[in-house]
Amino acid sequence: MFNLYLVTDEKLCLGKPLAEVVEQAVSGGVTAVQLREKDLNTRDFIRRAVQLKKILSPYHVPLIINDRIDIALAVNAEGIHVGQNDMPYEYFKKIIPDQMIRMLHLTAP
Repeated sequence: MFNLYLVTDEKLCLGKPLAEVVEQAVSGGVTAVQLREKDLNTRDFIRRAVQLKKILSPYHVPLIINDRIDIALAVNAEGIHVGQNDMPYEYFKKIIPDQMIRMLHLTAP
C-alpha cells in the first residue's frame, strides 16, 4: 500500500521539531505518515495533526492518526490506525467514512 511508512514519536526527534523531521522524511521518500504521540493531550494532538496536514498536503502524502478516531475525523485525516485493544472493528467501521484509510493492527494469537 505504501512504500515507506513513518510512525512519529516526538521523543525520538533528538530535539528537532516534529514538523521538520516529518518534512525531511517526506522529502526523502516517505509515502505515508502516522501521527502516534501517546503522551499528547487532545488539544496538542489536534495542533500537531493540523500542522502535519499542511506539510503533507503538497506532497500528496496521507496523514494517518493513531487510535484517536475523534481527531482523525475532526482534522479530516486521510486515515486512522487502531490496534486490537482499541474500538472493536464492527463499531469502528460504522463511523469511519469509506474513503478513509483503515489501518488495523492485529497480532497473531
